[in-house]
Amino acid sequence: MQPEKKKQRTVQLGRLQSLDKAKKKQESARLYNHRFSSSEWENSSVIATTMSGGIEVDTTPVIKQATLESKTIVIPKTLPNWQMEFQILDFQTQLVKSKFDVLEPENGITVSKDSIDLILVPGLGFADAGNFRLGFGGGYYDRFLDDYSGKTISLVLSVQHFEQPGWPVESHDIPIQTLIKSEVN
Repeated sequence: MQPEKKKQRTVQLGRLQSLDKAKKKQESARLYNHRFSSSEWENSSVIATTMSGGIEVDTTPVIKQATLESKTIVIPKTLPNWQMEFQILDFQTQLVKSKFDVLEPENGITVSKDSIDLILVPGLGFADAGNFRLGFGGGYYDRFLDDYSGKTISLVLSVQHFEQPGWPVESHDIPIQTLIKSEVN
């Protein structure tokens, strides 16, 4: 792991932790409105997202909206060797805390990569230049996205937005197709 990326992750964690809760809620509402009205969302029947942690954009409204629209939600389960798969999230899915302190499915049904229409990709920072992201450091998403052919979107709070990457971009870093930013343009 590059020291510059590790340092930037620490900075970004601090920025996200110090973001005013009311501002985060307001920004998140704008992100949801953009997300649910996009063609990527409307044209997707299987949507991958995470069970968000406290500093991230809350994915609960995304999951609820998908359920209302009879879309299938799948969430990641980490595997050995920095791999992951996505499993269906429904009323039967049992969730357990992973070693990363994130809820993961324990008994979900795995879906094939090519059946996922849209992935909401998490991250700590996102740059307009190249649509690169600063992830959490495990490389799970970059490995999964390497041969993924569906749509990718990230929901970007103001403290996560950069014009240029403030971190080194490496050859294995996979850009996100669409960044939905909370800032009003």
